[in-house]
Amino acid sequence: MQKEANVVLFDMLILLVEDDRALAANTIDFLHHEGIEVDYADSIAHAKHIADGQQYDAFVLDVGLPDGVGFELARYFQRSHPAVPILFLTANSLLDAKLEAFSLGALDYLTKPFELAELAIRIKLLGVKRQDSLHQVFRLGDLVVDQAKRIIRRGERVITLSPQQWTLLTLLIEHTPNPVSKTRILERVWPEQDASITMYKTLITRLRSNLSQEHEKPLLHTLKGVGVVLRD
Repeated sequence: MQKEANVVLFDMLILLVEDDRALAANTIDFLHHEGIEVDYADSIAHAKHIADGQQYDAFVLDVGLPDGVGFELARYFQRSHPAVPILFLTANSLLDAKLEAFSLGALDYLTKPFELAELAIRIKLLGVKRQDSLHQVFRLGDLVVDQAKRIIRRGERVITLSPQQWTLLTLLIEHTPNPVSKTRILERVWPEQDASITMYKTLITRLRSNLSQEHEKPLLHTLKGVGVVLRD
């Protein structure tokens, strides 16, 4: 009787961008046995090429790459795959690097050396967050945003937003609980024009006032030098 081959059922598909090929091979092998399928790139150019038209559950990015910095690639993916969570996997443990990563919308940051089991768990948690976001109902305190129906309620109050305010709100929801940088907001809301600082500040002010009236707890917060964030 012929023995049946082992079949691995993958729960996730991620893109790993790492220039250390030995480390990448070990990581891919371990994640494979954890039910995580991995596409691999060793440079920014390669990553952009294989990600084109592909749907991923997460991006795992190194910071130091042969043809640039991983932050540059994160900015690109935030435009091309805005709903896909990003985890930085890097030897750079400096606080400034971490703050820049999170300002770009990264949801996690793991420094080298690391345990493969920990990486697998962190990736799976990103997958859970992505699946939750696909259900398209966001809740923060008494704020409820049905993204599929484009209905926003706070308590008994129905909130109406302009198209630009809606774009900003969905961007903030994608990255909650992390802040979103001014640069990222400008790229998403005004992708084909140079928006002024007045336009940016006006948009933030109007969305803040629509989400929270005088008697309500503020939900939209500006973090000086970091960006804007939704917090209860």
